[in-house]
Amino acid sequence: QFLLGESDLGQNRAEASQRALAELNPHVVVETHSGELSEAFLASFQVVVLTESLLEEQLRVGNFCHAQGICFIVADTKGLAGQLFCDFGERFVIDDPAEGDPVSAAVQHISQGNPGVVTCMGTEDFRDGDLVTFSGVQGMTELNGQEPVPVRVLDTSRLEISDTSSFSPYRCGGLVSRVQRPEECSHEPLCQALEEPKIKVAYPEDLPRSRSLHAAFQALHAFRRERCRLPRPRAPADAERVLELARSLAPQGPLDEDIVRAFASVSAGDLCPVAAVVGALAAQEVLK
Repeated sequence: QFLLGESDLGQNRAEASQRALAELNPHVVVETHSGELSEAFLASFQVVVLTESLLEEQLRVGNFCHAQGICFIVADTKGLAGQLFCDFGERFVIDDPAEGDPVSAAVQHISQGNPGVVTCMGTEDFRDGDLVTFSGVQGMTELNGQEPVPVRVLDTSRLEISDTSSFSPYRCGGLVSRVQRPEECSHEPLCQALEEPKIKVAYPEDLPRSRSLHAAFQALHAFRRERCRLPRPRAPADAERVLELARSLAPQGPLDEDIVRAFASVSAGDLCPVAAVVGALAAQEVLK
């Protein structure tokens, strides 16, 4: 933990960290709370993030936040592994679904007609139904600053737009840009996500590892309920028990047993670099 020193041993971590944390940005109020995470206390927040929490507490707080429309995040690290869960409610609006650079093309010509046809440099990134705006057009200036209009892609260099027959003749220049339309998505509460885990990976070969780590985290919670502690470092008996629990929690496919054993063997440890990476990802989700 970057904010603590040896002199802070034996103190409440939140209270010992508060002063150093508050100094990072004097415009942000940083307060501590060492009482119960009651519903009355949680109700005043827009976002709630849980770390190092028991599964029972995650489910209780997650269900409350989902019902109240409060964004809910779980972030945790165990040894070399980390997990991050996000529930932004049933109606979360994504303003920039593409998460990339704006799509635009240089205009070469715009015909007067109904519909008008825009000739431009490359239409590969446009799709039928996209909304577009125009800027910098000379001659047919009525298009500049106009409300977004839908397009239809004719070929690799032409887009069909609305009626331009009453507009001034096109002279030169201009840029046609796609307008990002916000999308609304629905997030599942933690209790439902755990019942029907939907594990998606970029590469198929990563699926067994992701499935195994997902089951290992759930098995770790079960082990902690059973033994009232985390597995001891490099204790084969503890690792085997975590593996048994993981098998019972992952009926949807085979596990990578070596990964589960390794996870259990180091789960009692905390590493600053792993915490920094997962913490940064969680912080980005908070900003979102």
